[in-house]
Formats: sequence, C-alpha cells, structure tokens
Amino acid sequence: MSVHLIARRSTSSTKSSLLDVATEVLVADPAASLADVAEAAGIGRTTLHKHYATRDDLMRAVAHRALDLWSQAVDNVAEGQDGGLRALAEATVPIGPQLGFLWRSPILEHIPEIVERWTAVERRNLAVLQRARAHGVIDPDVADWWLLQTFYSVVYVASEAVRSGHLAPRDAPDLVLRTMLRGIGTQSLTCGGAKERT
Repeated sequence: MSVHLIARRSTSSTKSSLLDVATEVLVADPAASLADVAEAAGIGRTTLHKHYATRDDLMRAVAHRALDLWSQAVDNVAEGQDGGLRALAEATVPIGPQLGFLWRSPILEHIPEIVERWTAVERRNLAVLQRARAHGVIDPDVADWWLLQTFYSVVYVASEAVRSGHLAPRDAPDLVLRTMLRGIGTQSLTCGGAKERT
C-alpha cells in the first residue's frame, strides 16, 4: 500500500492514532522514513520529531503499542469450550497490522525491553493454544513452535484480507478457526519423512 493511500485513509478517520498510522506505513514499507510516516499521518516532520526524535524511537513506540494491544487481547480471552481459541482469534484479527509489525521487524529482536515483553505475552498466547489442545480441539502431536507460527500466519493473513476488502471483519475469526482446525485440504494425507522435533 502506498504512503499516499495511507495518508488519504488516515485523514478520513479521527480514530487513527499516530502510532497506528506509523504501523501501517512500516508494515507496507519496512524502510519507510520519518518523513513518510509524517506524510501519511498528515502532519509535518517537525511535529513528528517533537514526539519521536529518531526513527528508532518511533519503532520502539510502535512496538510497545503493539505489545500493549496483544497483551490486552490475550489477557481478556475466556477459556470456553475450545480453550479460548475462538476468543483469541476474535481478539487478535483486529490488531493484525500491529502484530504484523512485531512479527515482521527483525530489528526488534535486538532490543532487550521489547524481547522481554514479547516473550512474556507470547508465552501467554501459547498457553491459550495449549488449552485448546488440552480440550481436544488441536492435534496433540503439533509442536508448540508450529502451533504459534501457524496461528500468527493465519491471523496476519486474515487481518490483511479484511484490510484489503477480501474478507468481512465478522467472517475473519471463523476463517482463522477453520484454517487452524481443518486446514484447506479435502482429505487427510499420511506424510512421509522424519517427525518434526518439538
């Protein structure tokens, strides 16, 4: 998505915060500059610099906001009959862009405070998926790392599909669940090869 298109969208929505706009810009173009973010937000670069002196400061702020939203989403998940899987999908699809920023920004892996928070919320996210597995909703043989990565991928793609207009927001959680639980094949296949390490 171009910075100009984001700019048009952001000016039409008073609900978009500066960090949300920055998230969209940085997900669309990881190399985007502060000037690009300022343009998309409809503010001057000097105004942006008053809030964030450097690009690194902005990156940290966007990451912390994403972690705040992710933490709130995970912590508000009720267990339910499926261990909370549906509630987790419903809570995370709307914040897909913020999560996508976290999951697609390797530079964040070198910021200790971000890594510490990320590890903590990821552990809680995994606990929900493990509950779903304990409730018999997810195959017990699926390794934790694969479970997490599959969930991340499906949530991100669903949120992007909502953003692009290919998927209605109300239908996204159901599609996430169906893909997580049944995949996209028509029948079960016996796969050869070595079993993945847990």
